[in-house]
Amino acid sequence: MHVVLRFRATALVAAAALLVAGCATGPGLTKTHSPRRTVQAGAGASSTDPSVKPSAQAGKPVDPAFAAERLRLVNPCALIEKDLLQTVGTPSRYSSSNYTRCSNYMKDKADKTLNFTLDIGYSLTSTDVKNATKQLAGLKSGEQKLSSSCFITAVTQENPAQAVRIQVTTGTGDRAVADPCEPGRKVLEGAIRKLKGNPQKYTPPKGSPVEVDPCTIVDKATLAPVLGASPRSLPFGLHQCGWSGQNAEMRIEFKTARIPKDGKFDSKSVEVDLGGGVKGYQASKDGAYPTCELIVVRTKDSSDAGEVAEFSVGGSKEKQLDRCQAAQAFAKAVLPSLPSA
Repeated sequence: MHVVLRFRATALVAAAALLVAGCATGPGLTKTHSPRRTVQAGAGASSTDPSVKPSAQAGKPVDPAFAAERLRLVNPCALIEKDLLQTVGTPSRYSSSNYTRCSNYMKDKADKTLNFTLDIGYSLTSTDVKNATKQLAGLKSGEQKLSSSCFITAVTQENPAQAVRIQVTTGTGDRAVADPCEPGRKVLEGAIRKLKGNPQKYTPPKGSPVEVDPCTIVDKATLAPVLGASPRSLPFGLHQCGWSGQNAEMRIEFKTARIPKDGKFDSKSVEVDLGGGVKGYQASKDGAYPTCELIVVRTKDSSDAGEVAEFSVGGSKEKQLDRCQAAQAFAKAVLPSLPSA
């Protein structure tokens, strides 16, 4: 099947837009409803998680097919193409909310609700890894079954722990599938098989940060003024990394976004000059852990779909810190190392 990859945009919560592949099976763009997972203050961990076996080498996947640098370019919608979904029902439109997620809200063969959401490079907790006592497609696997849903993970790396994950949800009453885990296993196994082969990949535009490892692009000297000499790090998924120390946190994330014409990613956004003709849009977030978020546009097409780098600096209320000034310094230190447009 010939696949043409492109950027397209649609209105989403927080003005997020979607980077997906358009192909003969017809992936579309609609809003997904899975909650956003972010690195929280104090959630950082060292590169060696004590829950992981000492033999689990840091950054080494269980199979080269699951290497992070490879997964960053894989289009998840291509892993659950219609030929696979048709084995369990009738596929509908595809949707995506970020680089590594794809959903299809469909029907099973009895016309009952059967929705799939696939994530690649999905971060796991030490408990998730411990509970991965099953086997699926030659990988350690864990399942969590609820009344109308099933979550299945297949561990692709143990340190830091990552997985290919599928979420299956069904309807209620006579619209419910008896065991949503059963079709979930079948689809996830098929997706892993495609992932091990030659999956379709994104063709990113010039300046795209999609291939960049966010954890290795930031050096300790950039983190030290806010977090001290020995910050704890936490890779999160494939495009986000956080660091914590001294009652503060710094985070960087690369993601797709709908680029507002006025630059107002947030109602409180303020334009700032980062030098060299680069502009950023920062907004302060109040609460128990005040934070400043600074967004810098990296790519943008004629339909205002694009990609951004988001820099975040937060700290406890007691922390004496100009968060937005620190976020600007963070961005200025990292931006020269990102692909240029």
